[in-house]
Amino acid sequence: MTSGQRNTVPVQRRKPAGIVRKRTETDVIVHPPVDVTSEDVQPSRTRNNPIVYEAMDLLLTYGYLPVRLSEPKIPINIIGMKKSGSLLILALRSRLPVPSAAKLRELFTGKVDYLRGMAGKVKDRIMIWVYSPACGWRYYFVYPGGLRFDLDFPRSLE
Repeated sequence: MTSGQRNTVPVQRRKPAGIVRKRTETDVIVHPPVDVTSEDVQPSRTRNNPIVYEAMDLLLTYGYLPVRLSEPKIPINIIGMKKSGSLLILALRSRLPVPSAAKLRELFTGKVDYLRGMAGKVKDRIMIWVYSPACGWRYYFVYPGGLRFDLDFPRSLE
């Protein structure tokens, strides 16, 4: 090996090999209304989050039409639509392990509490999907009284 060459290390993929976008779908991006004449308008920045796109691929695999929300006012970044109903999802990435609902609430208290308050007011199911390098993907249902780890995922989406 010469000094200009580097050793390459294979990168482990977060997405299982079986989950591949089978068809090309149009992503719908919903922007909140902005009053451009207002003096307090601040330009906002959005980041393309790969975790959100992986979650959208999962939804496509299970027959949902995913809609990504850009700059939402509520902590939901994906809506999965299906004939049987819709699913509101907050897809997150955490550098720290998230092995339980208690740890999820500790790390993301504001978002979890907001979604818990919203859970009793909307008819759609609300979920939080969290990816952490140590634990992988974890799926939690949001209820007004708290969170529940989804043991039956992805069967619960069908």
